[in-house]
Amino acid sequence: MDDAQVPEQTAKSTAESATGAISAQDRIEIAEILAFSSHLLDNRQWDMFGEVFVPEVRLSAPQGEFDGPAGVRRFVESVDLARFPATHTLNSIVEAVDADTAVCWSRMLLLTWDRRVACGDYIDTFRRTADGWRIERRTVAPRNDSASVALAEGGYAPAPYAYAMFDDAVLAAAGRTRR
Repeated sequence: MDDAQVPEQTAKSTAESATGAISAQDRIEIAEILAFSSHLLDNRQWDMFGEVFVPEVRLSAPQGEFDGPAGVRRFVESVDLARFPATHTLNSIVEAVDADTAVCWSRMLLLTWDRRVACGDYIDTFRRTADGWRIERRTVAPRNDSASVALAEGGYAPAPYAYAMFDDAVLAAAGRTRR
């Protein structure tokens, strides 16, 4: 790398931070929190949910609304844990809202105990805290659960479709609404 490029890149990074974009390091930290949340779920380490969620986290799922890390635990325990994962994998995109807020859309793939794969989407709103990035809101949208088998023949997108949920979460985090 040409040394003359380094100050320009640093100045660009500083300018991006000043305008509300998040840095590459922020994106790495968010990705690590998402990965860690998967490990905590897979290992059923509920007592460590404070490492990934803010105390006032709200989780929305077809089963209802759940508040706080204890609510996240109640949600997880309300699903059929016997069929859910030893392996919980996410691939995610991150949309910066401002320097301290980001929204992630993650596709989750769950290898179930009976060797089937379940999948769905997480829409997470992240907030920068004194302890680093934490999830303050999570929306769960299953994609191929047993209740949706009848929809699978022609392809299946959850209702509401996850992209619209992602878009709405970005707008809500920015204090705006859909026109």
